[in-house]
Amino acid sequence: MTALLRAELARARARPYVWGVVAVLTLGAVGHLIIGWWDTRPPTSAQVAAASVALAAAEDRWQEEGAALVAQCVERQEAGVGDGVDLGCADMSPVLEQFLPSRPGLAHLLEQRVTTVGLMVVIGMLMTGVGLVTAEFATGSMSTWLTFTPRRGRVFVSKLVAACATSVVVGLLPVVVVVVGLAAVSAWHGTDTAVDGATAAALAGRAARWFAVGLGATVLGVGLGFAVRHAAAVTGIVVWWVAAVESTLPLVLPSARWLPLSTNVRAWTAGHATYNVPSCVADANAPGGEVCELVARTVGAGQGALVALTLVALAVVAGWLSFRLRDVT
Repeated sequence: MTALLRAELARARARPYVWGVVAVLTLGAVGHLIIGWWDTRPPTSAQVAAASVALAAAEDRWQEEGAALVAQCVERQEAGVGDGVDLGCADMSPVLEQFLPSRPGLAHLLEQRVTTVGLMVVIGMLMTGVGLVTAEFATGSMSTWLTFTPRRGRVFVSKLVAACATSVVVGLLPVVVVVVGLAAVSAWHGTDTAVDGATAAALAGRAARWFAVGLGATVLGVGLGFAVRHAAAVTGIVVWWVAAVESTLPLVLPSARWLPLSTNVRAWTAGHATYNVPSCVADANAPGGEVCELVARTVGAGQGALVALTLVALAVVAGWLSFRLRDVT
């Protein structure tokens, strides 16, 4: 089994398709770096001049109203407004930075991009799983491979494990580019590069959950690839799912809004997800009429993971049965 897995990994590494997915994801990561560069760029001379004019006007108002504003702030602080949080009464005088464009620090840049980068990585890992399997059937190499390794169970497992290992590498590369690149951009532009331990742990936890979704997407892609044996057919299934389950089902049957994969993935990665369901009762003032209101319902992280894993398991079972029972040629 080990030798078979090494051979599968070597074949995956040699496939131009895999490197094409890496290139696309890296290009997407570079796009995030360009946005980060734009958001953190230093203010222009015109912006500094306009901020200086605004600061001068604010300082004039502060000379007239500053003492009263500080007194009000101290009064609110002593009254307990803000639940003991320091309201900053000693630092209320206007400064130039208040009138310059806001430039986010590294922690804020990373928090902004966890979801978008996660979605990008999940799609790339899904493509990796689908491509590695369907290419074997499209080129006819699967039948040749089975002449040397006729035990289909070993072949199925080795290709599944190899696809997961390959997709992890494919997904990690753009994440490293984004994290290192944004840190370099923040340092170059002189913004805050500090990330406290709690924020770093939260970001790492969310990233790990997105990678778990990516691995699930890889396994889903492998299962569908073995089941239908063609990338175009897998694409058709994905498009049908998005159109029927993700888009149409919540409109036709609002009570089933817990079923779409997007809701469950959001619940797993964010800790929970909410959706609204209309609740209607008879209108006493209008015979035959109804009064409706939206009732919020919550999907927990555990439920989201269970629904997603069920879908992945069904795809794997369908792929295994198709590979085991159908002829390859």
